[in-house]
Amino acid sequence: MTHNARRTAGLNSGDEEVAAIAQKVRAEARASVTQTRASVTQTRASVTQTRASGGYDILVLDASYKQTLVSVRSFGRAGLRVALGECFVECDPALPVLAFRSRHSARNVVLPSYAADPSAFADAVVEFVRKHPTRVVLPTGDGVIGALMPRREQLAELECVLALAPDAALKIALDKDRTLEVARKLGIDQPRTMRIDSIDDLPSMLAEFEFPFVLKPTISWSEQLGDRLVPVEVINEREAIDVTQRFLTGGMGVLGQEWACGRREGVTLFIADGEILANCAHVAYRTSPALGGASVMRESIPIPQDIYAASVRLATTIGIQGVCEVEFRRDANNRALLMEINPRLAGTIYNAVYSGVDFPLMIWQWAAGLPIDRSQGYRTGVRTRWLHGDLRWLRDNQRRVGRPDSMSRARALWTFTSEFVRTRHHDCFDWRDLGPVITELRTTAAAIRKSRSRPSSLKYRIRRELRVD
Repeated sequence: MTHNARRTAGLNSGDEEVAAIAQKVRAEARASVTQTRASVTQTRASVTQTRASGGYDILVLDASYKQTLVSVRSFGRAGLRVALGECFVECDPALPVLAFRSRHSARNVVLPSYAADPSAFADAVVEFVRKHPTRVVLPTGDGVIGALMPRREQLAELECVLALAPDAALKIALDKDRTLEVARKLGIDQPRTMRIDSIDDLPSMLAEFEFPFVLKPTISWSEQLGDRLVPVEVINEREAIDVTQRFLTGGMGVLGQEWACGRREGVTLFIADGEILANCAHVAYRTSPALGGASVMRESIPIPQDIYAASVRLATTIGIQGVCEVEFRRDANNRALLMEINPRLAGTIYNAVYSGVDFPLMIWQWAAGLPIDRSQGYRTGVRTRWLHGDLRWLRDNQRRVGRPDSMSRARALWTFTSEFVRTRHHDCFDWRDLGPVITELRTTAAAIRKSRSRPSSLKYRIRRELRVD
């Protein structure tokens, strides 16, 4: 049954179901906030005490993520003592971790793989907090979030806060199908969607959509594969079969969606006790992989009212606390269609920080029970670029010319080179903290030297696009 059919069937009870969902998650949110603030009454004096005991103000996990580096710098500028953790699940252990090279990191920790053994990973985090009193633990990736959600109370017993939304909200936000279900009941526009859970159901999906269309896993992190899966566009039946089998092997349901060809827009929100304390909107011009990947070139924009109203309604109904990013893509008629909600820091956080909204510091203040600095607005027209990722976009575009979200080789080269004139803010670059950017430039140069020897077959492209580097 298509989601449109399910929507029609549920119209009569939709309002009551939305109210029930909202009431449940808000109740859990209030209980979580009350427990957090009761168990951890953080003050500047306690920060000093933490340092005196050899502890840390915050442990940031997923150190290889770009959003971790910008967060570490934010915490360091605020005078916090920061520890970083990484277990090399989604990055190459042979390559340097950029955030480990930051002068703001007081300690770098290598942890067990959460892909191989989530319990051992979580045990290691708890043990670190026990040995080194730490006020806040901040995960930034879906796999780590899933591994640590069951340990929230255990960390609280050590007077440490897991800086995440309540579990009930996370379970909805991390599941694209459940997110879309809530959005439908709220009347939020979304692409025409169909779910299947067996390869035998694929023919009905192929009859529903014209090529190209998009296949998505219902949940991004696959415990069975120990890998993160991302959406992929398919242009023929063979590709649809290969991608569907990959997602099903990972233990996921498969969502088929019509392909939207317009701008990618998003709104980042900070929510505390149901109140919006900060927001920042952006448009993502390029991503890597080309569909559903990390943004490599974006710009802050005035908040489009159609996506802002939908974002606030969705996030507050689900019960999000702290930071979240709601993503949309416009169709050929300029209608904003909901893609997903990320209940965590996303890679676009660089753009928000450069535009004047320090979401990482707000996370610390919220988790530590301190007054939160409400945003007074942000600068628009701020362009930020991840150069390494943009190079990867250029390389991949050369291999996929003619596919959705591609352009001619000549136009792609002009787009890439002309960006040096238009954009002056680059991810990783901070003249007060040069270690990470020097490391990335060396890594990028090495990658360019090796790029000619990499395969470019369709099989390689699909395998690569189903991963996030």
